[in-house]
Amino acid sequence: MGTSEESGNPFWDFSLEVYARPGVPEACVSLQDRRGLDVNVLLYALWAGSQGRRLSKANCDALSATASAWQDEVVRPLRSVRRALKKTGVLAEERALRECVKRGELAAEQIEQRLLFDLGGLGDVVPDSISAAADNLLLAASAGSAGTVAQDRHDLRVLLRAAFPALNGEESARLV
Repeated sequence: MGTSEESGNPFWDFSLEVYARPGVPEACVSLQDRRGLDVNVLLYALWAGSQGRRLSKANCDALSATASAWQDEVVRPLRSVRRALKKTGVLAEERALRECVKRGELAAEQIEQRLLFDLGGLGDVVPDSISAAADNLLLAASAGSAGTVAQDRHDLRVLLRAAFPALNGEESARLV
């Protein structure tokens, strides 16, 4: 996602830390491309859980509504341009333009996370942050195309273990 300097947005800082862990970028892109899920909404669900907050469907709907227009109008078009340039980038100028678009896409993702963060303390406070995070991820993932397949659960477990490194595979499989 980007650098780990403090941003003033604890959700963004959390996302950078989690995204830097092994397997997380691949799991996020897989959920995004295969299921049409918004990675920032998934990361918010994970972050809220890590803060001991369990989201409701109404909370997830508010997150999705906030993210949707920004994704449609800004992030996806930038991503599409970046990916197109990746395919054609034989000229140095094309590669330079791709890097510029990539920085713009990252800035757009950071703005989306600020929009989500600014919604405030969503969710009920609960004592078990790991269970809250797992429940939040499953709820956020249910917003995508129908059904949760084995690959989805694997990707969600990767995210959960990245946020809670002490969590073992067996426990994460029980939760997600």
